[in-house]
Amino acid sequence: MKQKSEIKRINGYLKEVITFFDSSGKPLSQVINPLMVELNPKDILQIFVGAFLIATPLCFTEEVWRLSESLKSENVYALGLVSILTVVLFIYFNFYRYRVKGNLIEFFKRTVATYFITISSIILILVLIDKFPFQENPDVAINRVIIIGFPALFGAVISDYIK
Repeated sequence: MKQKSEIKRINGYLKEVITFFDSSGKPLSQVINPLMVELNPKDILQIFVGAFLIATPLCFTEEVWRLSESLKSENVYALGLVSILTVVLFIYFNFYRYRVKGNLIEFFKRTVATYFITISSIILILVLIDKFPFQENPDVAINRVIIIGFPALFGAVISDYIK
């Protein structure tokens, strides 16, 4: 059985259309898969909802507030580095693995957007509950964002991945 793969825009979204042919060349069936290489407004909303879903309960947790005050900076930055590496790899392997060529800018846009949206949502919640002491103690404020950001980033990319 032969197959042909094409990229088409259907209802405004990029799709991979795989057509299967019999031995005589007659089309048998088609499979349409979403191509998630573009960052659309729907994706931005999904990233925000995923980040918000995980970050909200953590922002209200006294354990996180205390941990952000007591954990060594090296550990917090290592946690941030692990989250960055994991999220970049997740986005690469689940969205761009075989399509990074020609979509490198979109890959960086999606990665940066995921971080920006997640961090913004965390800061918004912490500011609203008066637990973002950036002017009084910027180290604690940054630690809180990194600590809460670790699981929130995973919520953001998983939510973005689910279509």
